[in-house]
Amino acid sequence: MSLTATLTSGAVPLGGREVALYEADAQIATAVTDAQGRAKFALKATRSGSHQARFAPQTPADVAAYQPASSQALALAVQPLVRVGIRSPLRARRTIMGIPGVGVRIRGNVTPYVAGANVVVRIGRRGREVRRRTVALVQQGTQGRFAFVFKPRRRGKFTVRAEQAASAELAGGKARPKRLLVVRPHAGPGSYGKAVRALEQRLHALGYLTGVGNRFGSGTGRAVLAFRKVTGMSRGSSATRAVFRKLAKGRGRFRLRFPRAGRHVEFDWSRQVLVLAQGSRPAKILHASSGKPSTPTVFGHFRFYSKTPGFNSHGMYFSNYFIGGYAIHGYAEVPPFAASHGCIRIPIPNAVSVYRWINLGDQIFVYR
Repeated sequence: MSLTATLTSGAVPLGGREVALYEADAQIATAVTDAQGRAKFALKATRSGSHQARFAPQTPADVAAYQPASSQALALAVQPLVRVGIRSPLRARRTIMGIPGVGVRIRGNVTPYVAGANVVVRIGRRGREVRRRTVALVQQGTQGRFAFVFKPRRRGKFTVRAEQAASAELAGGKARPKRLLVVRPHAGPGSYGKAVRALEQRLHALGYLTGVGNRFGSGTGRAVLAFRKVTGMSRGSSATRAVFRKLAKGRGRFRLRFPRAGRHVEFDWSRQVLVLAQGSRPAKILHASSGKPSTPTVFGHFRFYSKTPGFNSHGMYFSNYFIGGYAIHGYAEVPPFAASHGCIRIPIPNAVSVYRWINLGDQIFVYR
């Protein structure tokens, strides 16, 4: 904040004089007046208090001409800066979302930190308070931080508010409210709305190959199937409560076997999942089907040596060959289990995207 004191005598500005600024009875700063008699002070507001400017003549001429003077006391009420946020893996654009029975993390901070201060967090639904919690602040530098887990019991729109009560040093302060939308944890073919968008947005963030919109389409179903494979669930394409619970708890990340291989491809035979990786980050994760027991897929480390666009005579679509006649390619039938003649089948709608991503010479690791 900036404070300005003006020093005059008989309405005439007095320049070049030193003016002191006091907080209560303690001097905290000094400044010299300019030609207009103004002395400016720049302060960091850390607590409430009473401030006063004081002038004491110092030179013999000033001592003979002027009496000591002081301004009226200026009372400053300093509010703490209170922030509150909601942390949840599920979001639909900017809407923070959750599901019943799974906790979301409420966290925030207060600046400046005052020893012994608490924050009161109130959570409401439909105009009624459903949860109130007093949280102690933990000092981190000049801030005080707080956090706890809130587990909503039912669906609806929740509002989270946080405030710190007034103290001897600070006035009371309130955070800007945050909103939480708790939805029904289920989505399948034909479903639409924010729950679907949150589902797709989270799957996409984890690397699963899906678009992000408000309607559950075939691409969403394929991404859910891949997620189910990765997390060891039954191999279906509907997003049940169990799927939403795992997503809401931050699960479903694919752990690469070869994170230091740079740009490469991994095929996890045990889970029948194909992953296009950019270093240690899965860029695309998708449902696939490899060779059945009578015509198994080869295991090992290879490099792509040939690519052919479009369909061939065997119904292979946009093929990427890595050894002999073994390739990753689109195919009309991609069941949730190993069923091919040795190649790695992927759904036709994903074949062009995968074909464009893979370059000749890229590595592929096929493992159990």
